[in-house]
Amino acid sequence: MPARPASLLAAFAVWTILFLPSMLAGASPRAVFLLLLSALLFWPLAVWRPLRIVSVLFLVILGAANIVHDGFFGYLIDEFFIASSLRTTSSETREFLTSLPMGTMVWCAVWLLLCAGIVRFMLRKGNEPNLQGRASQRLAIAALLVWAGFLGYSHWTGPLNTTTALRKLHIVYPLHIANAGWRQYQITDALLYTPLLPEPTPPSPQSQVDTVVVVLGESASAHRWSLLGYQQAPTNASLQDIPGLQVARVLANGLNTAAALPYVLTGLSALDSVTHQAPSFIDLAQHAGYKTIVLNNSRYLRTGEDFLTHALRRSANVYLKVGDGDYDEVLTPALQTALQDPAPRKLIVLHTYGSHVTAASRYPKTAHQLADSYDTSIRYTSDLLAQWIRMLDASSPQQSALLLYASDHGVVVPPCSGSSRSGGSLSSYEIPALAWANPVSLAQNAQLLTPLRQQDPAQVHISNTVIPEMAIQALGYSLQALSPTHRPRQVLLDAEGHPWEHSKAQLCQGQGT
Repeated sequence: MPARPASLLAAFAVWTILFLPSMLAGASPRAVFLLLLSALLFWPLAVWRPLRIVSVLFLVILGAANIVHDGFFGYLIDEFFIASSLRTTSSETREFLTSLPMGTMVWCAVWLLLCAGIVRFMLRKGNEPNLQGRASQRLAIAALLVWAGFLGYSHWTGPLNTTTALRKLHIVYPLHIANAGWRQYQITDALLYTPLLPEPTPPSPQSQVDTVVVVLGESASAHRWSLLGYQQAPTNASLQDIPGLQVARVLANGLNTAAALPYVLTGLSALDSVTHQAPSFIDLAQHAGYKTIVLNNSRYLRTGEDFLTHALRRSANVYLKVGDGDYDEVLTPALQTALQDPAPRKLIVLHTYGSHVTAASRYPKTAHQLADSYDTSIRYTSDLLAQWIRMLDASSPQQSALLLYASDHGVVVPPCSGSSRSGGSLSSYEIPALAWANPVSLAQNAQLLTPLRQQDPAQVHISNTVIPEMAIQALGYSLQALSPTHRPRQVLLDAEGHPWEHSKAQLCQGQGT
C-alpha cells in the first residue's frame, strides 16, 4: 500500500527532529537547509528496519551530549571532547555534571522527553506505509544517489581520503562526530612520533639559563587576578612585591585541557604537533643537555597514553606522579628535591591542578580565605607561586634562574554564570601568564622578560604560546626550534583561526576586572 504524501511528510518531520541539535550553533537559512539535507541524507536509516532503532537511539544520545557540550562551551562535540572523555575520571565527571547550567539541564530534559515520543512513534509506525511505502523507498534511493554523486565527484576532482571526505562532510549532521573521532584517531595513531630536533645543539650556550621552572596552570582566569586589574579581592597579594616579576593577560588556545595545553607544550595544536613532529620545550631541553624533571599533580584516567601525558613523559629524565588532583602544595617537597639535584642545568615542570572544575575543592582549610571560593583558589595558587619563586631564588644565588607560569584556559565567572564553571566566555579565554627571573639571569640577558613586559595588562595581544617561546629562548634556542611551522603571531587569532578581536565580541564579556 503506497504511503499518502501527508503521512510520509509527517514521518520525515518526526525524523528531522532528531537532527535539531545541529541548530545549536545558531538559526539561519543555511542552518535550516543543512538540517533538512542531513535528515534527507540519512533517511535510508529510517527506512531500513534493522538499523532504524539503533540509529534513533544513537541520535537521541548524541543530541543530549551535544546539548550538554553546547551548554558548556557554545559549540557541538569535537575531538577535544573525545580526548577529554578518554582521560576524565569518574570523580571529575561527577564534578562536571554538578556544575551544569540550569538552562542546559532543562533543555536536555525537554530533548529526552521529545525523543521518547519519537522512539514510540518509530516502534509503532515502523511497518506502516509512511516508512515502508514506495514513496519512502524512493526518497531513500534519492538520498543514496546523492551520496554516490558526492563520492563520484570528489574522486573525479582529486584523490579522496578519509580526512578530505570528513572535512567536506562535517557540516552534515551528525558527521561532525565522525570528523572529531577521525581527528582524535590521527592524534592517537601518531602519538609515538619522534620529534624533529634542531641540529646542532643550541648555538648560544652562554645565554642558557641554568635552572628553568615551568608551572602549567589550570582553569585560572585573568579576570580574577588582582595583578591584572581585578579589584574585588587581593588574589595575588603574595606576588605583589616580588622583584623581577612580570605578568600579562594572554589568550588561551582552547576551552579545555585537551585543546589548550598542547599549545603550551609545543606551540601548536595536538594534531599539528603530530603532523609536523613538533618537539615540546621538554624535548628541546633534554636535547640541549638539561636534566628534565616533570612533577605531575593532574588527575587523569591512566588506562593508556594520550598526547598530553606522552608529551610530558617522552623526554623526562625523571617523571613523578606526585598527586592525583590533590592540593597543589603536594608538589612543593618534590620541587625542593628537584632544585637540590646536582645537575648543572635543569628544567623542572610542575603540572598543577589549579582551580579545575570545583574551585572550593582545590585548596585546604588552612589557605587564605576570601569571600568567593574561586578567588580563594586563585589566591592559593598565587601563594604557592610565591613560595616556589622563593625556593628557586634561594637554591640558585650564584646561578641564573627563571620561572614561567601560564594557565591552559580559564573558566566562566559571574555575571556570565552563577558560579565559576567550565565553558565559553571572555574570562575563559583571557588567562594569566607570569615570568620571574633572578638578578643573575637579568644581568645575563636583560631581554629575558621582554615578551611579557611589553604587554598592556588590560589587553590581550599574545597567546599562551609565549610560554614555550620564552622557555626555549632560555634554553638557548631560536623560536624556529619549536617547529618549522611555528611563527609568533602578528595578528592574534583564536583556536579556529579567526581574528580574536572579532571572536571576543561574540562572547559574554563579564566584568573584566
